[in-house]
Amino acid sequence: MNDPWVVPRLLMLVSLYALVGCATAPIDAASTEPQISSTQVWDKVEPLLIAETPTNPALDIAVELFDPGMPEEDRSPLAAVRRLESQLLAGELRDTLVRSNQWGVVRLVPTASSLTPVSVQTRIVLSDGRDLVLDVVIKDAMGALWFEQTVAYRQQPEGAGGFDGIFNALANRLLAAWRAKNQHDRHALLQGAEIAYAEALAPEAFSGMIQRSVADWKVVRLPAENDPMLARIERIRNQEYLFCDTIDEQYVDMADRVGPTYRLWREATLEQTEWLERYQRRAAARTGSAGDSEFTRMQAEYAAYRSFRIQEQALFELAEAFDGEARPTVMRTQDQVFRLEGTLDSQYDTWRRLLRDIYLIESGGEAP
Repeated sequence: MNDPWVVPRLLMLVSLYALVGCATAPIDAASTEPQISSTQVWDKVEPLLIAETPTNPALDIAVELFDPGMPEEDRSPLAAVRRLESQLLAGELRDTLVRSNQWGVVRLVPTASSLTPVSVQTRIVLSDGRDLVLDVVIKDAMGALWFEQTVAYRQQPEGAGGFDGIFNALANRLLAAWRAKNQHDRHALLQGAEIAYAEALAPEAFSGMIQRSVADWKVVRLPAENDPMLARIERIRNQEYLFCDTIDEQYVDMADRVGPTYRLWREATLEQTEWLERYQRRAAARTGSAGDSEFTRMQAEYAAYRSFRIQEQALFELAEAFDGEARPTVMRTQDQVFRLEGTLDSQYDTWRRLLRDIYLIESGGEAP
């Protein structure tokens, strides 16, 4: 094989075919009432509904880190990029909800729990630099489904709006679901979330207060206001809030360091894909005597490929460096200091187990 351009051209064509195949594949999503629709596509920016003050009562929301949609054992550069992207995109969604000023505290968490009344869980189905497809599930702390939806977005060449086309619309529809509830249902949700959190810590003391069914739930009784367990649970809850705020700062720091390279990678991928599609259209219409010389075409094709690969390699190297990286987190209780190691996901799991053990000891029980 003497042609030095063959490998770059083949790689680019394979990449193009993969992109086209993914972009045109049918999308199926399970639907459960209430819902918006199974699939929606945004290629224009929907204005974000911004409030002067949050809707009363203020609703706290947890945005779970996106599921990257890659096997945990996959340690390839592509998987590292996807895991990095799952954190960056979750941060963008959280920022959109905060910017709307419609909610209480919006936290970015490794995994959803009953800590907040409502959680947003998202899985990346496809992300290739131009097309983004997400499966989104909204649930409350009692496990009731608000809605689930598959959303798709195609980045336009001019780059206007970015992912606002998806995240503004999701924020607005979450707001519509909250506004559709009357005041009684809103307060019941906040009460139910508090009981669900207490139930997770001490099921023997708080089970049976929420009656659950497949489609709904309701609070059947409340704990006594002077129950000393509630004060302990509130202190444990504040410790978990503190940990979430601590690791949230680490996510923000990571986004500041990696975000610019990630955006360059998406821009380079988009430019390459758009250029290749234009080239294919020109090649199909070109006659034997018209168009650029073969050498000129190969030069332009290789230049586009090289630009893309440079940005891709830079992001791969960053993603591999950040994949699994987490600074140790030091947390303090009244009489103890804990140093948590490992990934932020594992730190969060460890801290929640420690908090449960602390609660059991303070309540006169024994930690496992």
